[in-house]
Amino acid sequence: MEFLNPKATNIQFTKYFKPMGIFAIVITVLSLLSIVFPGVNYGIDFRGGIEAKIGFADGNVDTATVRKALEGKLESLSVIKFEDANKKNLNEYLITAQGESKEAVSDALSDALKTTFGAASSSTWTVEKLDFVGPKAGSELRKSAILSLFYTCILITLFLIFRFDIRYSPGALISIFHDLALTMGFIVLMRIEFSVTVVAALLTLAGYSINDTVVIFDRIRETEGKNKGGDKSRIIDSALNETLSRTLLTALATLGSCLVLYFVGTSEIKDFALILFFGIIVGTFSSLFVSTPMYFYTDRYMSRSKG
Repeated sequence: MEFLNPKATNIQFTKYFKPMGIFAIVITVLSLLSIVFPGVNYGIDFRGGIEAKIGFADGNVDTATVRKALEGKLESLSVIKFEDANKKNLNEYLITAQGESKEAVSDALSDALKTTFGAASSSTWTVEKLDFVGPKAGSELRKSAILSLFYTCILITLFLIFRFDIRYSPGALISIFHDLALTMGFIVLMRIEFSVTVVAALLTLAGYSINDTVVIFDRIRETEGKNKGGDKSRIIDSALNETLSRTLLTALATLGSCLVLYFVGTSEIKDFALILFFGIIVGTFSSLFVSTPMYFYTDRYMSRSKG
């Protein structure tokens, strides 16, 4: 465990900046392509549709039976068993489907359930909740989600310019873009439904990523102050080695929290935890091999321009 001791590590990070940079560019491009093909699996919040919670009195009704009853009747169907400890005698399922109007989708849902389970009643099945989001509202929400991520990146960049100087901000901005792009690629690959919960996870990830980057940048600036005119590569290597234990321990602690949330949480919490788990790994990589190299090359370019 010597890598957790700042005085015992002497990794020459700058030697790996170029190959790691090429690797980061390749996987970022692949992630961006995945957003187009096969595309994002938007949830009801963003594409519009109906969300219903249906309770069945018969305990023998299972997810497969409910799905079979509804398949072919509703578009973009999703059936998830809903656990509620306070209703032990009622089988509940969260059903989502896409449609142009609440009446059309709810009628199709009701007809399909009647055909298989009979008319709605306390002894067969009941509608516990029925919500609808129109396609226009979903489109507006999707636009708001994209803007929220964009504004977050801009505000973080302005903060870094104020906190440090212009040399540091490009690395931080590209690092956030890299983390969000790779995480979106992961979301598409895992076919996780893009919902408000996912947006919250992405915003949380942006904050986590920049926090680690700021710690490294602060150490670089501190080391620069002690070694004015010193070799930039050695300064950066020294700063990264000194903060490596903090970076890894923070990542391990948050990864552990994500695992706990994944195994004990509900379906939405599981998605949130899974996205953060992947994002923390990506964010740790980008702090070392995306934001710092960008600072290194930006500083070199600006120094040459002044010369």
